[in-house]
Amino acid sequence: MKYFFSLSVLLLCLNAHADDWTGADKNKHFAVSAILGGAAYAYTHNRTKAFGLALIPGILKEVADSQSADNIFSTKDLAWDAFGAAVGVQAGHWIIGPERIAYTANF
Repeated sequence: MKYFFSLSVLLLCLNAHADDWTGADKNKHFAVSAILGGAAYAYTHNRTKAFGLALIPGILKEVADSQSADNIFSTKDLAWDAFGAAVGVQAGHWIIGPERIAYTANF
């Protein structure tokens, strides 16, 4: 998590493809990475490891896209993946305690 902002700046600087920041697939990148971030935190209970695990599918997808003739590696997609992973990991940290669900609602 402490390297999240550095990673974001690096991804912005490496932007080699001129796709739109709010393209049709950006919400999917964010949502899938957020779900993976929460699940990875539930598995590891370590925010740094969970963030890395949640980014792996997004990185692999962009590498696969770069191998096809039609698509180019999109750092904007990867930035949305990183943002979603960070949100999912942090949400998992807030909701899931070391051994159980930490958030409960009293009625």
